[in-house]
Amino acid sequence: MAERQETSVMVSIQEILRDAQNREEQEKVEAETRAREEEQRQLDVARQRQNEEEARLRAEEDDRQRRSFEEQRRQAEIQAMQEAHVQRARSEAEAQARLAEMAARQEHERQLHALGQDKHKKRLTMILVGLGAVLFIGAIGGGILIKRSNDEQAALKTQLAETNAKLDETNAKQSKLTSELANTKDPEKIAELQAQLGQLEQQKQQLQLQQQQNPTKKPTYGGGGGGGGGGGGAKPAGPSGKPCNCTPGDPLCSCL
Repeated sequence: MAERQETSVMVSIQEILRDAQNREEQEKVEAETRAREEEQRQLDVARQRQNEEEARLRAEEDDRQRRSFEEQRRQAEIQAMQEAHVQRARSEAEAQARLAEMAARQEHERQLHALGQDKHKKRLTMILVGLGAVLFIGAIGGGILIKRSNDEQAALKTQLAETNAKLDETNAKQSKLTSELANTKDPEKIAELQAQLGQLEQQKQQLQLQQQQNPTKKPTYGGGGGGGGGGGGAKPAGPSGKPCNCTPGDPLCSCL
């Protein structure tokens, strides 16, 4: 009986020891599991922090690049505006210089034309005086020749007066157009004024040609005039009695 109880106690002690060992192993496994879970949790936290730090660095780099790009674009716009301003100022200066040069050249040409016109007027006056002297000498030959010469002279004077009036009007128009050209900056207006000036210049040259041709037209003398018996077409003699070889109407001719 005592031996059976001792065996039962031994069995109970072994079961208790086995249970304790099982609990110890289970606790050990659970501790290792918790340790691994904690380690994994810490790795996840570290990885998350690393990802957040990398995201923050990328955001900062993107923002820095964006600010740098915007600054470069702003500098490029400022430089483009400055270059456009300089180019516009240069173009305006060149246009004003061309206009000033054109106005100066046209003013110089106008002055030359004015001087030439004055010379033409003086020459015409002297030619008219010479023609008057020739007509006076020719009038000695007879009344018919005098009347004919007077009619031609009157026609020449009328034509000369009309030509001079047209020349004065043309010069006035040229002065007005030149003044408008010097005061305008519109390219279309400048082209229009230059075209008008060209037309006026052509008209002026035609009038000057008429002015030079008409007063020097040699009067027509008929043969067999009174008094001299057919000597109306001969050249008048000079003061020394020699034949005069001067061009009719030459104001420097000593024969007149």
